[in-house]
This record gives sequence, structure tokens and C-alpha cells, in this order.
Amino acid sequence: MSENNKFISGLLLGVLAGSALALYLSSDKGKEFLANMNIDTEEIKEDMQETYGKAKENMEELLAKAKQLVKELESKVSEA
Repeated sequence: MSENNKFISGLLLGVLAGSALALYLSSDKGKEFLANMNIDTEEIKEDMQETYGKAKENMEELLAKAKQLVKELESKVSEA
């Protein structure tokens, strides 16, 4: 099969797949699918934001503890 035939076959396959997807998404089931996807992605986004907030708080606490340890070590070294 020549390069031109492979390209045309791939192009036609892409057009057919795109058309099938467009038809499905415009149907009632497709619209329901998209609505469910929007709900799911919104929930995932909220979960990720919450997890990020908790991770940030934990890192800030660890940083504060590390700074305190450094201060304690500095004072012990200066005393010695």
C-alpha cells in the first residue's frame, strides 16, 4: 500500500470516527453522558483543591517545625 493510500485511509477513518462521535454526543444518551462527565470532573476538581489545601497546610506545619528545630540547634551550638 502506498503512502498516499495509507494517508487517505487514515483520513477517512478519522472522519468516520469523528462523525460517529458527533452523532452519539448529539443524541439523548450522549447528552446524558456529557452531563455526567461534567458532574464527575467538577467533583474531581473539588477533591483536588481540598487535597492541595491540606497538603499545603501540612507542608507549612513541617516547615515551621523545621525552622524551630534549626533555632534550637543554633542555640545549643552557641551554648557549647
